Amino acid sequence: MVDAIKKMDKKFLFIALIIILLPIILIVFLAMIQGCDNSKMTHEKYEEKMIKAGEKYIKTKNIIPKEEGEIVKIKLDKLVKAGYIKSAEEALDDKTCDGKVFVRRNGASMDTSGSGYLNYTVVLECKDYSTATFKSKLIEKVVTSESGLYLVGDEYIFKGNKPNNFIKFFGNDYRIMGITKDGLVKLIKSEPEMSARYWDNKFNVDVNRSYGKTIYKDSAILSFLINDYRNAKIISTKAKQHVVAHDVCIGKRDYKDTKISREIDCSEILENQLISLMNASDFALASNDPDCTSTVSRSCRNYNYLFKIASSTWTPNTVKGSTYESFFISDGILEYQEASNYNEYNIVIYIDGNETGITGTGTEFDPYVFG
Repeated sequence: MVDAIKKMDKKFLFIALIIILLPIILIVFLAMIQGCDNSKMTHEKYEEKMIKAGEKYIKTKNIIPKEEGEIVKIKLDKLVKAGYIKSAEEALDDKTCDGKVFVRRNGASMDTSGSGYLNYTVVLECKDYSTATFKSKLIEKVVTSESGLYLVGDEYIFKGNKPNNFIKFFGNDYRIMGITKDGLVKLIKSEPEMSARYWDNKFNVDVNRSYGKTIYKDSAILSFLINDYRNAKIISTKAKQHVVAHDVCIGKRDYKDTKISREIDCSEILENQLISLMNASDFALASNDPDCTSTVSRSCRNYNYLFKIASSTWTPNTVKGSTYESFFISDGILEYQEASNYNEYNIVIYIDGNETGITGTGTEFDPYVFG
């Protein structure tokens, strides 16, 4: 009898515990569900969804960019209206956001199939958030002294002997030269290409010699550059998706005119090029020495990171009044010689400043890493 009572007591105790604990468990469970329902995605995750929505949108609307460098801009509200993405207010609980997806056609002019690559970038602007683009990451560190990124006119230029401008771009080592007024990030290969090349070696009737002709768009050096671009070991297929066409400054310069001048270099332009060379003024502009006042000043070698990587390299600029002489950097100063002579050359490419997901700090031992 006593045992039976004890068993009954345990049973009632068990039931009582269930009655007491069940509401608590239910409350916790509902709170968890409510927490899940109220959880909002991060801005970075929303940016990824914007890109996926942009991919659907351009195909549905048949507005895929076709020409080299052509850009299609899609506003966020259009993506929301089309039903490809939730509004930022709904997804992020942030009604202050606005944004765009940019779709750019890259590489079509040099792709043998003629199609090239589509590259997607995104910019999301909210009251308390802005997309961490590569350009915004770089200009956070603008300086006015020592080595670093300087604002010079309407462009940004890295100056000094130790600027933190190292970048590994899809496995290859480059240095960041600066940011153009159009928001493109300019890169130069940290090492010259394996073999020296002539700028051009055509027969020139003006001198009755095979000294070459200084017409950049029809030059041997441009042919070499195109072959370099198409070489997957130099620029991989994945890298090509992000290499942006740009205008190359191929202006002629009087050999007596030693001004450090973008205007002279850019007096003539070759549009939509995917690969190029450093300009005549680039080397001097990278120096932080106040005595670097002309393109032939040996002081320009001082406090200049380019002196270590491009102290002897061809430029695309040629001598005004000559049909066979081209400019090159020689031991840190600008000189000229017959285009048929041999020189090293460092390739120059550009990427979109709106690229994201680039890691690192830009130092030699922690370079920016893209790809």
